[in-house]
Amino acid sequence: MNDKELSIIIPAYNAQQYITRCVDSIMWQKGADKCEIIIVDDGSTDKTPKMLDFIATKYKNIRIIHQKHAGVSVARNRGIEESHGKYVTFVDADDMVGLKLSAFNKYFNEYSVLKIGELDTFFTLTLDTIKPKQSDFDDGYFVNLLRVAHNTDADVVLGGHIIINYSEMARRTYGSETVRGPDAKYELLVETHMRENANFALYTREMLDAHNLRFMANMDLDEDILFCMLAVLYSQKVATAPDVTYFYNRHSETLSNISNEYVWQTKYKLAQRKKFSVLLNEIAQMPQYMTKGVFGYWAPFYIDAANIRGINQNCHTCTKADCTDCSVVNPVLARCKQDVEKYF
Repeated sequence: MNDKELSIIIPAYNAQQYITRCVDSIMWQKGADKCEIIIVDDGSTDKTPKMLDFIATKYKNIRIIHQKHAGVSVARNRGIEESHGKYVTFVDADDMVGLKLSAFNKYFNEYSVLKIGELDTFFTLTLDTIKPKQSDFDDGYFVNLLRVAHNTDADVVLGGHIIINYSEMARRTYGSETVRGPDAKYELLVETHMRENANFALYTREMLDAHNLRFMANMDLDEDILFCMLAVLYSQKVATAPDVTYFYNRHSETLSNISNEYVWQTKYKLAQRKKFSVLLNEIAQMPQYMTKGVFGYWAPFYIDAANIRGINQNCHTCTKADCTDCSVVNPVLARCKQDVEKYF
């Protein structure tokens, strides 16, 4: 690993409670001292700015950028623009990287299993607060992502993760190194839609810049999911890394845990509309994916989110394989383009 190979981008906003353990988990990783690490302080009002400035004095490869509060998408995009690595990855300030799979023996009871593509998903509903120790982490998180990238020449490498949400825990990890191409686009889009986050993955800068792929700043929810779905849509090869586990802490202060149900539903509905309008619009630019299995699968999600009336056809039960000449496509795409212009 060299200092031009991997850029690690960390957006941070009022993260004084978490940022030190986040950085520690990163610096425990093999080769982390040779990575370019950019932490974007998004106008924090607590002790985060001072803590970050102190961290930068300890590690010469960590650069701190302070900006006015503009949201996590703007912070991540700033990190992309300021970085130089051949590969880019993201870590949130309240998360950690490199948890050992063996640590599950202490924390984890299998409740159910779901397999989607190459992704094994496990859930437990009986978890108390988890406080991992350094001994629960290995040092291969970044080197394993890079190893798979080098072996496969993939545009995106997907790693696994554990998500903690109050007393609930879910593990989503890959059991093997695989490579999937354009013929697996449906499977990859469904899989990335489930991931909930653009972190725990590696992206080539070449792919990001070729498609000007950045985070949508006008989205309060699901901007991560949209980014990841577009990444696999654009990619010629997507690989999976089996020995990579990211510790995703969805705590009560995150936007996705909005306590007011009405506010959450309103934001969620709008996020769905934005997400699928962009996704369908992009799919429509690629004729090879104008199929029932790709465009036709996601169109009903947008029709529902945008509350489009007068379209009675159910894309899931349609017998046509090609969506290009379907009567649903033109009105749906017309609305998608209107929403893209309106919101973005």
